[in-house]
Amino acid sequence: MQRVDTEGRDPAQFRKQDMDVREKPPESNPVGSDWSEDDVNAAIGRDTQRRWPWVLLGVVVFAAVALGLTTRGSDPSPAEPSSAATVNTAEVVTADLVEVDTFGGTLGRVPEDPIVTLRSGVLTFVAGAGDVIDNGDVMYRVEGDPVILMAGEAPPYRDLALASGTSTVSSGVGGTITAAPEVGTVIDQGDVIYEINGEPVVALYGITPAYRTLQDLSDDMTGNDVAQFEEALAALGYTDFTVDDTFSNATESAVTEWQDDIGANDDGVVNLGEIYFIPGPSIVTSAPTVGTQVGSSQPVLTLATEPLSSGLDVAQLEAALTDLGYGDALTVDETFSLETRDAVLAWQADVGADTDGIVNLGEVYFSDSAIRVSDQLSSIGSTVGNGSPILSITAADIVVKVDLPADDQGLVSVGDSVTVELPSNDKVPATVDSVATVATFDQQGNAIFEVVISLDDPTAAAGLDEAPVDVEIVSDSVSGVTAVPVSSLVALAEGGYAVEVDQGDGTTTLVAVEPGFYADGLVEVTETQLQPGMMVVVP
Repeated sequence: MQRVDTEGRDPAQFRKQDMDVREKPPESNPVGSDWSEDDVNAAIGRDTQRRWPWVLLGVVVFAAVALGLTTRGSDPSPAEPSSAATVNTAEVVTADLVEVDTFGGTLGRVPEDPIVTLRSGVLTFVAGAGDVIDNGDVMYRVEGDPVILMAGEAPPYRDLALASGTSTVSSGVGGTITAAPEVGTVIDQGDVIYEINGEPVVALYGITPAYRTLQDLSDDMTGNDVAQFEEALAALGYTDFTVDDTFSNATESAVTEWQDDIGANDDGVVNLGEIYFIPGPSIVTSAPTVGTQVGSSQPVLTLATEPLSSGLDVAQLEAALTDLGYGDALTVDETFSLETRDAVLAWQADVGADTDGIVNLGEVYFSDSAIRVSDQLSSIGSTVGNGSPILSITAADIVVKVDLPADDQGLVSVGDSVTVELPSNDKVPATVDSVATVATFDQQGNAIFEVVISLDDPTAAAGLDEAPVDVEIVSDSVSGVTAVPVSSLVALAEGGYAVEVDQGDGTTTLVAVEPGFYADGLVEVTETQLQPGMMVVVP
């Protein structure tokens, strides 16, 4: 095959050095070509961005004479072919070039803080070493009461219940319940809470409990309880009296009118047990059935008298209950509603906890993932108290930990995709979970940043623990570039690079190119005359 330059002239007309001599590069090459990275660096003075300076590559060197090489607008006129040895060619391609850096890592489980109890008593059950505990599983029991793991990130810090305050309404007289509210009924000022012997018991707003009969006495009854009652009566629209702390004749008249309106005995006297003060709108949380017999001062029903519990901890409890199958009527929000209470009651019944609708502090342990028991710190039969350690745990899933040199900290971010090569040489996809923001130091005193990586398919590492692995991280890349084999580049003595394009008729044409990014044995080249599909000469 005969070579011509881009002016159609036979290169044999010109003085050249080492014509047709291509040095065979070393066999080893971490980036995929026949060149080792050190050889390429030494040949081209590679910088940290993998870009090519205009220096000698050491492929085919032409003398620094005027070859008349053109890079644009040329119209090659190849000379007549002559017999020559067959040369090898490779196709010009469009490629995505990726540079990969490899770091050593360790496959294992991340240790977590030990589980401590907030309860006191004798341990009657403890999960064993190696057990994996997930959402809804019992970790241990104290006096038979379970402590359960639930899915969530926020640590518990309070009891979770329908309301932070509850109140028990007791009967003022003995008798038969003749009317009762349904659980969940909202009781407001002026509402009848229940009826006993046909007489209504009415809710009024106030913070001072009723403790005596209110009536018009000859020497006038006074007190804060009188003032509180008159304020409530006036708020209901009965205003033909002066709101003060004195139960006057005018007060008695207003009471008689009010009693007539609600169907009570209209005697102008407010007997103990006829009214019940609440701080604001309240929810009935338990109620008797009609016909129930109660005695004087006997509890009749309970009210949630404070604002409903709310917060992110409530939302994560509701989400966990929903995941466990208790969310058919449950809305996952930040409010502990009656539906939340009902879900808690059903869950407590199933796990053998006290069915009170309250998730007491210490009854659950929130974790954002399953955990694995690495050791029992307290055994069955031992007596524990608040703060006693129960279990040593790790994360259930196996992860990869890499000590990334400080100079490479910027290579990865949370969420980046990487590749992990297992001891079996299988390569599996993985994702960066965390990158430390504070450096630590290895035994040699080098600054490092811990990177935690999770396998996209944790089962790929089944049976492995504390195993060495390699992590491949993409450090640089280009997409959709025109590329040729690195070995096809020709370094010109006068400076610059070219490739020999096979014309298909036994001749080649030199086309000047500008090398760029290289990887996997290919190099990015820039030249409008060089198009994918063309063939170039390679050693």
